[in-house]
Formats: sequence, C-alpha cells, structure tokens
Amino acid sequence: MKVVLAVGAHPDDIELGCAGALALHKLKGDKVYLLVLTRGEASGNGEVRESECKESAKILGVDGLSFGGLEDTRIHDGRETVDAIEKVVNEIKPDIVYAPACEDTHQDHRNVGHATLSACRRCKIILMYEGASTQRDFTPQVFVDLAKVFELKMKVTRLFGSQVNNHNGIYRAAVKAIEGLAKFRGYQAGVEVAEAFEVGKFIFEI
Repeated sequence: MKVVLAVGAHPDDIELGCAGALALHKLKGDKVYLLVLTRGEASGNGEVRESECKESAKILGVDGLSFGGLEDTRIHDGRETVDAIEKVVNEIKPDIVYAPACEDTHQDHRNVGHATLSACRRCKIILMYEGASTQRDFTPQVFVDLAKVFELKMKVTRLFGSQVNNHNGIYRAAVKAIEGLAKFRGYQAGVEVAEAFEVGKFIFEI
C-alpha cells in the first residue's frame, strides 16, 4: 500500500489534472489525500466551491481532504505555501505526490508546482500534472492508462457546476479540453485515454 498526496491550488485543479490516477490508486488499495490550497473564491463563491470539492472527494473515495487557507490568485512559491504543504507532508508521509506543472499560464498553478517541489524534497516520487491552462512546453514522460476510470474522472470534473455556469462557459470548454487531452495523451501512449505527467522527481527502487 502506498500513501498518495495530490496538491492543487483551487477546487477542481486536482480533478482536471490527476483524478484518473487517484481513482486507480484507490482501486489498488492505496491511501489518497488531497490538499487544496485555496477555496477558489476569486472565481466564484468560496463556500460553494469548497462544497463541490468535498463532493468530488467523496465520490473518489479519498482518505482525507484539507484546505490550505491561502488567498486565491495570490499564492506565491515562498515560505507560506511551502509550510502549508509541508504540514500535510509531515502528517501523512506520502510515497507519491502529484502537483501542478510549473509550465502554466496561471500564477497560482505555477507557484504551487514550485512550492511542492520544495516542500516534498524528501519524497521519492513527484509527478506534475497538466490542466486546461498548462503551456505547450509541458513535456510528459509518464502516462497513466485511464481505461478503467475515465468515466469517473469526467464525472468528478463535471461536479463543479458553479464553474460550468460562470465565465462565459470557460470551464465547460476546459472540461471538453481535458476530455480531448485524455484522448490525445492516450494516442501518444498507445492506449485509448490517458493522463500525462512530467517527472518532478523519481527515485527508481530496484
């Protein structure tokens, strides 16, 4: 059994980026924990977004969900963010960590990625996930076949109704983009649908 931590800047980041991998971890019997550093209040009602996040976590069957209490759109990669991540890392001691890729147009995503690399420097495996705002220079080295869990991934990404109905349909377009991206990454990997990750750190234990 492995202990897995997924870190996101906002509610829905983890679902868009690595919900499929997390669902597969649960199928294996791994312990899965989520850390969401803000409530996403800059792009909606924070209480509603937190509630949607909790519902998603329930459907995924994760073992714990915590919020970092940071301010949406104002996350930096310094001590405050590193401390918020380290607090959870010290509590659960993860074997595998998922975090946003650093190549992203959203400053919160970029900074959470950098802060996670610092906070999890003693962890053995750190995989960086992509989202709808990840830049084109994201270069994945690891692919996860989502055949068993793709419908579940899409179900939890669609749970964020407050975002689907906001921003002139931008989130709705993001969900469609993630669905298309899964097919594209699957094609690259030689499977039907996949999630793709950059390696932040990987200690190969033989």
